Amino acid sequence: MGHFLDFRVKIVNYSRIYIAILDTYNMANLKRPLTNSTSNLPLIRLSSINPFLLELSRRRANARDLLRDMNLPDDVPASGELFVSALAIYEFVERSADAANDPYFGYQIGQALELHEWEPITRAVEEAQTVGELLNRFIVYSHDHTSSTHFFLTTEGDRSTFGFRRVIDPPATPAQNDAFYLGFLGRLLMRATRDHWDPALVLFKVADPDAIPPLPDRLRIVRGDKHGMQASFPTDWLFNPFEKSAFHAETPNSGLTHLPESLTDSLRLALIPHLHEPDLTVERAAEICGYNKRKLSRKLREKGTTIAKEIAKLRAERAGKDLAHSDRRIADIALSLGFKDPTVFSRAFKNWTGQSPQEYRRNHRKSILEGERQ
Repeated sequence: MGHFLDFRVKIVNYSRIYIAILDTYNMANLKRPLTNSTSNLPLIRLSSINPFLLELSRRRANARDLLRDMNLPDDVPASGELFVSALAIYEFVERSADAANDPYFGYQIGQALELHEWEPITRAVEEAQTVGELLNRFIVYSHDHTSSTHFFLTTEGDRSTFGFRRVIDPPATPAQNDAFYLGFLGRLLMRATRDHWDPALVLFKVADPDAIPPLPDRLRIVRGDKHGMQASFPTDWLFNPFEKSAFHAETPNSGLTHLPESLTDSLRLALIPHLHEPDLTVERAAEICGYNKRKLSRKLREKGTTIAKEIAKLRAERAGKDLAHSDRRIADIALSLGFKDPTVFSRAFKNWTGQSPQEYRRNHRKSILEGERQ
């Protein structure tokens, strides 16, 4: 993985992590003191595993035991302020599939992430005009976000290859890691080429093809090596323009829509699939996140919020969207947000927004009509 590397961080020396770093670099390179700069170390933000942690928790698998077994902090979601060695992340991702009892776990996580949530993709989409420029800009911008992988694009005659190489050599086959990348980067290539996409003309190489489930579009996937994954395709695709709209709005296929950057982001992401539950109490929310209720409440208080406030915000946001952009009955919207009684929902919505659901819908539609007349 290695998506969200920030160079203004503190490095915490957990014993196993520090040993992994020593195994990766010779002692001469590590005699100088460790600083806040991670530009020379293959480190990965610990919170990059949060989609895996949250999905494990959703499936009732014990993510915290896995973290403890690896001598990693056992907070779920994981901290966005800590960085660990790439080797530790690789191992965690592989073992998470065993914990979930799902041989396709990595691929499913990669497929569920929204492309436009990652800054290198967002910047590349805004500035590029062709598929080739999009991929090249993505490579340039991703360099500032990861020190554990190097993305590349090469051309040899009528075939081009897009992929990445790992800085370090994983001791075990990174089957789930490559599967994650195929799910994520495969969609990037597919959306970029769009009308020209033809799975028969694309060849993916991953560490272990058995970690990829049978796919309806019959992608060609072969065994590569442990050093990275790649996809080769016709060179003339690089010169085609791409539709920016293909990256601006995606329909999430699960609760895992992006890689969360903070505790509150992770909490909100974990709770979204459960907003319909009438018993979405503070205790239930803590259980979903795999957290001790007191510990989670304390951490949120430090950030100026509470579990109850975050649940209310999520329900208010969802209700506002449904009222503004659909003709669903208010009773149905209430039920989808865990309110069995529409009257109770109406009171809650007015408390959230200062307007009743009917007033909110009416005012929103009025503003749209006035905008169309101008």
